[in-house]
Amino acid sequence: MKFAISTLTFALAAVSTAQYDNKSLPFYLTLTSPDASTDGDFITACHTGAGIESLCLSNSSSVSKPDPSYPSTFYFNTSSDIGPPAPGLGQPGILTYSLNISTGEIPSAVTLFNDPTSDFALPLLYPGSNDAQVFAFDDENKLGLTGYVDYTVNPPKPGSFKTYYRWYSCPTYYLGYYYVNLVWSLGAAEPETPGCVEVSVKRVFSD
Repeated sequence: MKFAISTLTFALAAVSTAQYDNKSLPFYLTLTSPDASTDGDFITACHTGAGIESLCLSNSSSVSKPDPSYPSTFYFNTSSDIGPPAPGLGQPGILTYSLNISTGEIPSAVTLFNDPTSDFALPLLYPGSNDAQVFAFDDENKLGLTGYVDYTVNPPKPGSFKTYYRWYSCPTYYLGYYYVNLVWSLGAAEPETPGCVEVSVKRVFSD
């Protein structure tokens, strides 16, 4: 058991220090959902502050964005230093985006912002990639997060890596902006915010 835990710790340390400089082909992010008004929608980057974007639903109505918006183009950056943590799991990487400004482009990457009074994390695109969240796409191109600790038992138990898919569409507020955003539930339950619906996130490569 000590050897297994040490191996897992080493693997996670490798992920945190890897250089994610292998850029994928461009793609869109599309949603599937049991909610008919959300199913088939795309993700678009919405202005949320100076150089900051959030992941809005392109066809959603909200106070802060025009309706509808065009789907945004994203990339997935991986590292040649690290592969999938276990057979059958996707290669770790970071979700990136190029923010167009008058003087050129700002490379950005998704970080999960946690408000301790909420039960979901808000994915935000920040310039650079120092604090970027590591994700993985599975063999069906679905986006998830990989972990190895089972928190449903007491005490929590380290074990095999698995991928989690805890995506929801929720009404959000951040720095004065009201959007319908893609969010990550902090646990297995549906977020407490009214209007949240469960979604799956899939990449569709551009033609």
